[in-house]
Amino acid sequence: MLDDRKLAVLRAIVADYVSTHEPVGSKAIVERHRLGVSAATVRNEMAALEDEGYIAQPHTSAGRIPTDLGYRMFVDKLNALKPMSGAEQRAIAQAREALRQLRLCLTSQCPRCTRLS
Repeated sequence: MLDDRKLAVLRAIVADYVSTHEPVGSKAIVERHRLGVSAATVRNEMAALEDEGYIAQPHTSAGRIPTDLGYRMFVDKLNALKPMSGAEQRAIAQAREALRQLRLCLTSQCPRCTRLS
């Protein structure tokens, strides 16, 4: 089983790799994710994650990428969804209403623009 620090490093690797499509290095993790540890500590955790099959190094001196096992761990344990806040729910409801109003406006204007009415 992975400890909290290894899980945090794995979460950072998956998140960065998905967003950049580039192998992720220890320095990038320290700079972007503020885990409160040094790059050397992150490298040690990455080595352990690699030994356990959660990440891989595509070539020498590259960062790491998640393996299928790493993605599975991310989906199962790390990417917990949190309920939407009231403000988030209201923002979505307002956006839906704005889109509904736009659709109504467009459907009433299109026949006039194309002289089909």
